[in-house]
Amino acid sequence: MTTLAQKISGWCALLVRLGLGATFLFSGAIKARASEEFALALIPFTILPASWIGVFALALAWTEILAGVLVVLPRVHRIGAAVIFSLALLFIAVLTWALSNDIIVSCGCFGNDEPPSARAMQLAILRDVGIACAAAFVLFLPGRRRPNT
Repeated sequence: MTTLAQKISGWCALLVRLGLGATFLFSGAIKARASEEFALALIPFTILPASWIGVFALALAWTEILAGVLVVLPRVHRIGAAVIFSLALLFIAVLTWALSNDIIVSCGCFGNDEPPSARAMQLAILRDVGIACAAAFVLFLPGRRRPNT
């Protein structure tokens, strides 16, 4: 028998999973559809060799799409949450590194719709912290466990 708190946490987890799934499906689709533009947005970060940027941009887009799908599927949602959590940590690290090195760019997270600024990058970092927290909530929320038989 489940308690009211367990039911509420289950519904909250479902809403968070749906929100994460929609966010990553949307951002991944934008990146996949405009992978060349996204690859160009990655160049200023100078972390990867130029020959890898196109492949990385496409792989990142499809990883986001896959994570968005996995996080909404009941049996594998924790795998999706783990991928999203890892991606959010990666995004936080890269944006923080860029800011600390005075590299001001548009992150390209949801297309190329905003001009590059330090403030926009700071907001993107905060958004990614929120995404990491949401993914951690899904990842570490105690789920229904089958009794040992």
